[in-house]
Amino acid sequence: MTVSPNRRYQRALIGLAAALSVSALMVLADPAGAQTSLQPKSITPKPLAPPGKDVQPENKQVPTEGQQVPRATVDGINPVSSDQIGRPGSISVESLQTIDPDSVGIMTRDEGGFGINMWDGTSRDTVEKLLPKIPVNSQSRTMRDMMRRLLLSTAKAPPRFATGAPAGKHKSIIAMRIERLAAMGDVAGVDALLKVAPNKDQNAALLKSEADILFLSNDNARACPLVAGQISNVETAYWQKAFIFCQSLAGEHDKAALGVELLKETEEKDPVFFGLIETLAGIDKFAVESLVDPEPLHFAMVRAAKAKLPRDVTSSNNPAVLRTIATSPNANPEIRVDAAERAEAMGALKTDILMQLYAGVTFTQQALDSSLSRADSDRNPLSRALLYRKALVESVPTATAEVLTRALTLARDGGRYQSLARVYHGILSGVTPTQDLLWFAPEAARALLAAGDGEAAQKWFTILRSSAIFEEKAAKLRNQLMPLARLTGLLSDEEWKVEQLRDWWRAQVSPTNEEGEERSVNMETAVARGALLFNLLEAFGDKVPADIWAPLLDGPPQISTVMPQPALWRSLINAADQVNVGEAVLLSLLTLGQAGPTQVDSTVLRQVVISLQAIGLETEARALALEAAVAAGL
Repeated sequence: MTVSPNRRYQRALIGLAAALSVSALMVLADPAGAQTSLQPKSITPKPLAPPGKDVQPENKQVPTEGQQVPRATVDGINPVSSDQIGRPGSISVESLQTIDPDSVGIMTRDEGGFGINMWDGTSRDTVEKLLPKIPVNSQSRTMRDMMRRLLLSTAKAPPRFATGAPAGKHKSIIAMRIERLAAMGDVAGVDALLKVAPNKDQNAALLKSEADILFLSNDNARACPLVAGQISNVETAYWQKAFIFCQSLAGEHDKAALGVELLKETEEKDPVFFGLIETLAGIDKFAVESLVDPEPLHFAMVRAAKAKLPRDVTSSNNPAVLRTIATSPNANPEIRVDAAERAEAMGALKTDILMQLYAGVTFTQQALDSSLSRADSDRNPLSRALLYRKALVESVPTATAEVLTRALTLARDGGRYQSLARVYHGILSGVTPTQDLLWFAPEAARALLAAGDGEAAQKWFTILRSSAIFEEKAAKLRNQLMPLARLTGLLSDEEWKVEQLRDWWRAQVSPTNEEGEERSVNMETAVARGALLFNLLEAFGDKVPADIWAPLLDGPPQISTVMPQPALWRSLINAADQVNVGEAVLLSLLTLGQAGPTQVDSTVLRQVVISLQAIGLETEARALALEAAVAAGL
């Protein structure tokens, strides 16, 4: 491509302006020497919560943000100690030449990774082709845990030339891993992996990922020195805009204005960027009317300019974006709660932050008194916050149980059961199992299991079983819960009887409830629950007799459902058979897709569960089964 003299002149001017500004921008890296008015406040990202006790395998401690970064290890190479990571000059040139950048990580098998040899038997083409497709927007905490461990594991990368590809044609796997972590909104994971990535400063994709995550975290004090170091790339629109923003933060508005004029001559279209630069310069007060597809830089600029985030900003389904909106003080409460609900469901936001946002919304006493009816009719973020506030202020156990039942029922209908179970866990665990609350026991046990509190769920199950000896009503309630107890391992082989499965099915299609009152039976729902339960039980080795399967034949001979492509299905089975751990995990995630275990067809979930058990991940298999079971109301 021929570059015109005018274009070369523009680049030279931009480079000159950048060079003149570097020393001023470096002030941002030294808070002690910077003027207070020029220092962007650094918000330290808070640790992401682990996926829960039901998800995390025993003896696996997955590092989270705020913890010491474990040593990066590769077979045959001396590991780099955590106190060396990030220290200038601490890693020798010889070490960098030896370590394959794509093989480094922060998790060994003992720390929750999938092992140094997890890619054995897997071609590099397969990894390069499939890794960028992992479903980062899934609302399954188990899937997120598996994704995170897959991306952070220390593991020998497949050989670059195994398939005969010419030199330089293979993609950077570590860049893909960091990009996927960033898309997940995993600030801690991105930061930790960047710290151990060899030759990071020579990889444009890694540098951009680092800048993006710093802008999303509102950590301009670290972002701007990084941007200043990219003068050689200043002709790229991304770095140009980031540099101009940092100039504005440093009070160099004349130089920023020159950069803006030169950027406009390149026909760059970004009205939000240009408008906010004018606000930062004190020229005009720009109102952000729309921000449908925001960039990380936009969030940093909006916050620095003290502008309001528009309502349509939540149209994004990016976990990182939603996490940032939820923690932004310059968004109204409804927008923040909406973003926080979705970010928490995807695992990008701590449940505690969503709870704080719920509790922080102000409601009148009249609104609290009508919370149950409003929750039924409105079904929006504020009505869910209202219901949570109602549960917080209730002091009578029966009334609390009624509010919790309504909240969890609505959550199941809206596909939010897992998230709301975590939100209400603290309140729920404070309700003591008693004879008066037997009617509440099945829902309480399900929600506690969904929140990862098997010990508390066991208490409700125990009171049901003891009461069932004397009360028929309690026996019926117990029968509802027995299959779920079996799936989660609360029932041993000796305690589990096939007749209990028949009792459960009869209860699903019974025209009367536990009180003997007539009720309508939704056969479509009953058949779907039956298919899910029977598939999962058989996936874990329990035989479901033909006569129990038989009633499901009354439904239509074909159903419409989304299935994975045949090549993916076949590859998953082969990877599990060959015990190719990394590949089987990757294919399991892709097979479940964004829908996750709660919405995927039960036969698909069955194969994923079987495959994960085949590679030794039974804990993860049971966690996926549990997510699907409680969300379906089993």
